[in-house]
Amino acid sequence: MSMTDTEAMTTLIKQFNQSSAQVMDIKTTTFELHLNKQAETVQTTSTQPHQTVVNTPVSAPTPTSETAAQAGGTTVTTPLVGVAYLAADPQQAPFVQVGDHVKAGETLCVIEAMKMINEVPSPVSGTVKEVLIKNATMVEFDEPLFAIEETTA
Repeated sequence: MSMTDTEAMTTLIKQFNQSSAQVMDIKTTTFELHLNKQAETVQTTSTQPHQTVVNTPVSAPTPTSETAAQAGGTTVTTPLVGVAYLAADPQQAPFVQVGDHVKAGETLCVIEAMKMINEVPSPVSGTVKEVLIKNATMVEFDEPLFAIEETTA
């Protein structure tokens, strides 16, 4: 395995660990990677009947998305699993920032999934109140991305 493959796998593992995704499979011509955060079943031995202990990772609720919903705002969620990018290119400014006014249909970010780039449009016109993700992070289906306060203008 080349150093490039090792670096790529290390980066993917770090992004996976920081995401809320539970399973990820990647297969390329140079390597194959299977990551799984789902519960593992461990059997314990004792004089009592066998018990099964399940180690389940607990994820904290996302208070920022709940805050947006409680404040009457719209929470934009991801339509698919992939890597979210806040800008079209690392050298360019993000599509939107906190305080920006967006129109319905305007691109908020892009998600790369299976080497395809998918735009995430704003469902409403309004002001971006919060960006709930970091650039180039793994996101899973229905994960909150942005909080937008709707405006009528």
